[in-house]
Amino acid sequence: MKKVTSAILSLAIMGMFSSTYSVAADQKFTLKLAHQMAPDHTLNLVAEKFAELVKTKTNGNVTIKIFPSGALGGEKDNAAALKSGMLDMGLIADEQYPSFVPESAVLVLPYLYKDYAHLDRVLTSDVAKDVAKMILDKTNIRVLTFMPMAFRQMFTVDKEIKTAADLKDIKMRVPESPIYVAAFKQFGAAPTPLAWGEVYAALQTGVVKGVENTPEAVLTASLQEVTKYMNITNHLEGPTTISMSEKVYQKLPKAYQDALLSSAIEAEKYDLELTVSRDTAAREKLKNKLTIVDSNVASFKNAIKYDQIDLVSSPKAKELIKRLGDIK
Repeated sequence: MKKVTSAILSLAIMGMFSSTYSVAADQKFTLKLAHQMAPDHTLNLVAEKFAELVKTKTNGNVTIKIFPSGALGGEKDNAAALKSGMLDMGLIADEQYPSFVPESAVLVLPYLYKDYAHLDRVLTSDVAKDVAKMILDKTNIRVLTFMPMAFRQMFTVDKEIKTAADLKDIKMRVPESPIYVAAFKQFGAAPTPLAWGEVYAALQTGVVKGVENTPEAVLTASLQEVTKYMNITNHLEGPTTISMSEKVYQKLPKAYQDALLSSAIEAEKYDLELTVSRDTAAREKLKNKLTIVDSNVASFKNAIKYDQIDLVSSPKAKELIKRLGDIK
């Protein structure tokens, strides 16, 4: 009897491992990935690279279908859909997460990053990993990686912005994020949160008198058609993420989870290289379309007081800021 029971148990165990291997080797998944940028934007190229890497690493068993240009809703909507498990994946800017996890704003503080090399060190640091863990714990969204974006500038319709004082009471479109609202209030502007897809019309009709974003984002959204000045402020670097619903992530075999994670790390390096080169190219193109203003960056830096931003006033946020200061 013992021999029979042992044999049955052995067969059961073998069957269990056989089934696990079969799932890892053969089961196919299609994941939807949404983002806000145009098909020719750097982020869409990075999304395509990421999808290609995942497909290769899973022998074609995981396909990532990309939906650019806000096809599945605004970025705020995408973040909420990841949280609920209604969306599989998204390129979600870190600025969206302070609404759920205030401390995540530490990675989007104005004038935090010295240059792209410093940015890369921060986004791959233990501080970034801690922020990702906080986001996961509080939102059920897994950040596979943080990714660099270009330094942001201010684009205005009818006024040069030479110093922070020139921004006083100007309605500036900002992302639907509390950290941007807080920063632009300190600059003295009247921050006006709008979804990215609404910005062109808002500038055209005078609902807002300016927008801040990367030169490439402005160019690919044709906002140079409804603005006149590119004010070089380098005021903020807003990292984005490859994010995933934890509910969806946990449904995947570990081999596929590992493939997603390693592909995301490779995509971050690809994104950094592409971001730098395409930002340079976008600035050159805009020189022929807009009046370029070399703003007094010091005046903007002096207007920012981290200790007066409520989002980063908690003991944990202060600890993270201190650790960020140690990353040279």
